[in-house]
Amino acid sequence: MTTVRFLGVELLFLAATHVYGGPPWTLLGVLAFFAQGVADPRGTSLAMLLPSLVWLALFRVGGDRELFFPYAMYLATHVALLLAARRPLAGWLGGGFMVAAFLFIRGMQAATARVLAVECVVAAAILAGALAARASGWSRPVHAAAIVAASSLAAWAALAL
Repeated sequence: MTTVRFLGVELLFLAATHVYGGPPWTLLGVLAFFAQGVADPRGTSLAMLLPSLVWLALFRVGGDRELFFPYAMYLATHVALLLAARRPLAGWLGGGFMVAAFLFIRGMQAATARVLAVECVVAAAILAGALAARASGWSRPVHAAAIVAASSLAAWAALAL
């Protein structure tokens, strides 16, 4: 993918998140695209970011602000798997940074300490599961897509906690 196409997709993605989700959604998108540009500047895995917008669409339709968590975990898992392809530690650091950014945003949104603790534990468990799945041989693009989708759905299911 050319740089112009990559930037075009990025701008459209970030514009959509800003208009329909606001700055928190956009900030996590910026971080995910930064990791994408560093790890895969040709953009071969760029299409993996686009399904995260389903959570934004569901948020807009139903107004459920909690859907920010599965969106965040979708992006965090994508970043973790993308960076783990280079070095496993980079996957942990990248995914952890995305989760830290999410928790910072939630703190700014006045989430209680209990809520932040639950989100932190769930996010860590999801990242651990995703990276373990990748390390056990699930490293092809179709596997990465399944892991990211399952991680996001796990975050959605954890909203019941």
